[in-house]
Amino acid sequence: MITKYEITKSLLFDGDEAEAVHKSFALPAGDIKFSDFANNNFEDLRKVITPDDFETIVRTGGFNADFLNLYKGSERLRLYYAKKQNTIAVFAYGEFQPTRYKLYLEGTWVL
Repeated sequence: MITKYEITKSLLFDGDEAEAVHKSFALPAGDIKFSDFANNNFEDLRKVITPDDFETIVRTGGFNADFLNLYKGSERLRLYYAKKQNTIAVFAYGEFQPTRYKLYLEGTWVL
């Protein structure tokens, strides 16, 4: 059950992908590296938490699925997640323009 959440929608990175993959980001849940979330598609979060918690994250985060059932966040970028202990951080990441990538922290949820 989600006990607390914070929606931030804050831009963490804007630039070349080669730079992003080597960065570490200081978040309330602790330091998160690019590799902590890069392989965690948001849709797979359904397998990690309860269906009710997943729906709460979708609803409170204001996320929408496209016609392929892929969830999108800020600037219609694909969503990813990182789970550290009992905290889930959701990120929007992707190519915004040719060779320009953006990374947003969409929010954090405490289970």
